[in-house]
Amino acid sequence: MLNYSFAQKKVGLVLSGGGAKGFAHIGVLKALEENNIPIDYITGTSMGAIIGGLYASGYSPKEIEELILSEDSKRWATGIIEQQYIYYFKKEPANAEMVNFNIQFKDKEAKAQLPTNLIATHQLDFAAMQLFAKAISTACYKFDSLFIPFRCIATDIYKNQAVVLKSGDLGKAIRASMTFPFYFKPIEIDSVLLFDGGMKNNFPQDVMIESFNPDYIIGSKTTSNSLKPDPDDIFVQLENMLMSKIDFDLPQNGILVESKFEDISLLDFDKTEFIIQIGYDNTLKLIDSIQALIQIKSDTIVLSKKREEFKNKSKDLIFRDIFIKGLDNNEKKFVINSIYRKDTIFNIFDFKREYFKLLADGTISSIIPEARYNSKTSFYDLFLSIKEKSSFNAGIGANISSNAINQGFVSLESNQLGLFSRIFNLNISFGRLYSSLQLKARADFATKIPIGVSAYYTINRWNYYTSNSEPAFEDVRNPYLIKNENNIKVNFFTPIKTTGLFRISAAYGDVKDEYYQIMHFLKSDTADITNFSYFNFQVAFERNTLNYKQYPTQGVFQNISINYLFGNESFIPGSTSITDAIIKQKHNWYNIRFTHDKYLKFGKRISFGYYLEAAYSNMDFFSNYTSTILNANDFQPTPQSKTLFINSYRSHSFLAVGIKPIIFLTNDIHLRAEIYGMVPYQKILFDESNKAYYDISLNNPTVLANAAIVYQTILGPASLSINYYDKLDKKFYFVFNFGYILFNKKGND
Repeated sequence: MLNYSFAQKKVGLVLSGGGAKGFAHIGVLKALEENNIPIDYITGTSMGAIIGGLYASGYSPKEIEELILSEDSKRWATGIIEQQYIYYFKKEPANAEMVNFNIQFKDKEAKAQLPTNLIATHQLDFAAMQLFAKAISTACYKFDSLFIPFRCIATDIYKNQAVVLKSGDLGKAIRASMTFPFYFKPIEIDSVLLFDGGMKNNFPQDVMIESFNPDYIIGSKTTSNSLKPDPDDIFVQLENMLMSKIDFDLPQNGILVESKFEDISLLDFDKTEFIIQIGYDNTLKLIDSIQALIQIKSDTIVLSKKREEFKNKSKDLIFRDIFIKGLDNNEKKFVINSIYRKDTIFNIFDFKREYFKLLADGTISSIIPEARYNSKTSFYDLFLSIKEKSSFNAGIGANISSNAINQGFVSLESNQLGLFSRIFNLNISFGRLYSSLQLKARADFATKIPIGVSAYYTINRWNYYTSNSEPAFEDVRNPYLIKNENNIKVNFFTPIKTTGLFRISAAYGDVKDEYYQIMHFLKSDTADITNFSYFNFQVAFERNTLNYKQYPTQGVFQNISINYLFGNESFIPGSTSITDAIIKQKHNWYNIRFTHDKYLKFGKRISFGYYLEAAYSNMDFFSNYTSTILNANDFQPTPQSKTLFINSYRSHSFLAVGIKPIIFLTNDIHLRAEIYGMVPYQKILFDESNKAYYDISLNNPTVLANAAIVYQTILGPASLSINYYDKLDKKFYFVFNFGYILFNKKGND
């Protein structure tokens, strides 16, 4: 039997910061509980605050380990949103933007504000509420009344001092404690901007002594003081500037479990199981010394019972009333109408869906949610601190290529939030292959069934010949093929569940194609010209959960569209034309297209994609074969194929299939192969006068293939690829690309 004095003695656990290395704290907790070592108080910093906060909230070591090993945990670290929460209704068409920054106007001067964080923190902000709201409400918002009394440390960078957090919203406190500078966005608590506590106190044993003064202290150390700065190592220099030196020596009543890692970086979240095991093994090595120091034991059954009793006191996260900070009255109405209707209650999962819908709106920058239990209503009140995007922002992008398809991209955008959200955008692309200017306006209405309206004015220009780095003709100065296209387009659309939308569109466009119908011509020759002015009416369904806008590895894209087009063609012969006659004729046709692009994940390292595309059109022939092919449906499933004009991949109607095996080398680097087969229905051929006609046989399949190594960087994809095309002259293209090969849509898309 333990005597009374021993029974009253208390044990404090101090958990250091250390980024991913801090997962070793889970192993420490496992080993201590398995050996009946009591834990009466916890203090933690950064990752130590997360692990310690979970334990203090009533999570068992096993539950914490399962949580940290889950896909949810990876999303908190990367900011990636689950496929089912990607609100496609709010997504803008993909463009070549790589970096976006706010523009602030002060003293009549425009100043660019670069992003303050590399990783979007929306997932983290939501998880902080979801994981800790119930426990802290049970504790009446006092950290001393948690399952285990708790403290965490953050840094006030304005006063340049550590802040000890001991009451209020637990999730926000822990979120502040682990806000590593430049990686995560800082958070405000009581109007104070807070960063990672490790900047000032990465091992809060002093806070343990001052706050709780336990009889014994166990420390778990997974970090160390910075190395001496090296003039050639900027990361060590930054670490010295950001992190204060800490004393890790414990007093005589303490024992330190130290987990050292030679090959684990601060943000290396891929080796979690290994790190947890190291913490567990290191604790077991010292367990005899710990038991000799701390001659008291906890009862596992009693501990589990108390943990369940604490959890059972908490109320489920059911919300009724919403309170919004940071917006005016009209803006608040838009947000509230977007989330729920009057007198409606909703749970945490309902809110999660609406939370990511709101963040998808182009006018909102961040939402910090907080849940507080209201004993009068028996529901939680939901407090949302919302920050609008800057009224003006700009984006830049590029495609840097070993071929002559280099391209630049800039955009300017104005955002306004009120009773409805409004976005105005200008983007410009420029390069040898492709140039474009687009003006866009969009308004979204938070009605019972959300409705969006957008209008575009677009000028597109493709110059296919001068983008070819290996010209096939001599004594040529004129381009082989130039396509100029202008269009005005209006869209009305509404969401279909979360990941899809239904769209009705109307467009007017003008196309001017300049080309030669012969293989040999001189610089003094003039090209043939086909002008086509048209109206296009479209209904379409789209669904998109792809994880990247170029070289995706997860998710699905699906599109079904029906178009009706009619317009007037005018052919103007050039100096090499077979005919001297100007030809004018009318055209009208239907066009139906279906695309299905899906990726299936098999374990951690393998993904498999399959691709289906079909097109059917009753389009008639234009005045000659070239103009007919120019206006036919195209098959361009890979990024590089969109930069080439190849007759064999164009047809009025076709069926195409493809497979895409993918092997992940790391989370960001993968190998992929893409193999496609296309069968045109009634292949378009030409006769001796260059008039188009159909080959009614079906034995004209074509193949397209691509093999690449792709690195998805923070800015965009870098790829090294070899591409095969089924054409007469050059079949293989070896290409390096960094950036996006993306174009504004044409009016007849």
